[in-house]
Amino acid sequence: MKYVIICLAACLMFASAAFADSSAELYARSCKSCHGIDGSKVAMGMTRSLNSLTKDEVKAALDGYKAGTYGGAKKGMMEHVVKPLSEEDIEALAAHIDGL
Repeated sequence: MKYVIICLAACLMFASAAFADSSAELYARSCKSCHGIDGSKVAMGMTRSLNSLTKDEVKAALDGYKAGTYGGAKKGMMEHVVKPLSEEDIEALAAHIDGL
């Protein structure tokens, strides 16, 4: 039940990400709740902190989630986050996260 609630909340949050008009706003809407305002939070105890990743690493991970070829047991949550993102959104998020 807890997983279902988390997934529903994530879906609502990610649906609004499609309307973000800046990379910081997109990060705030799509990433901040799990990864923290500065990317230092280890989401669900399973990830590296985002602020330790390079732009290329972030982009590769997001592209992999979108293609369904990246991630572990809980990758479904990230796939829901990334699916609605355009290539421009992914590029903007990668650049934003690299600057954290």
